[in-house]
Amino acid sequence: MAQQMQQLQQLQQQSQQIQEYLQQLDETRNQIQASKEAVRELEDVEEGKEILARVGAGAYVKAEIKNPEKVVSNIGGDVFEERSNEGAANVLEKQLTIVKDTQEDLESQMQEIQQQMQQIQQKMQEQQQQQ
Repeated sequence: MAQQMQQLQQLQQQSQQIQEYLQQLDETRNQIQASKEAVRELEDVEEGKEILARVGAGAYVKAEIKNPEKVVSNIGGDVFEERSNEGAANVLEKQLTIVKDTQEDLESQMQEIQQQMQQIQQKMQEQQQQQ
């Protein structure tokens, strides 16, 4: 019974970690989606138009659009690459797909863990009833 209780606690911890990671992925997915929409909206922006550019944590700076047909993307670390709006939107779409696939995998793992937890709880109840 003690071993089953320990297994149950481990599964609960795994479940909680997966749930937290799913929440982070959901936030990431929302950010990527917002970025994709912003890139698409640039197609309608005229050169020289003033916008508010985010500099982080709710802080913005007024900026002027120099070239609305190009977007500078972070491709890893401190490395940036200039892309067309379409190219940037395609990269963001690929990132969305990766995040969604990861979420689906984690949700599947979560279901397996929940099934294991139910089985353990059921065995524990059966053992208690036999005593």
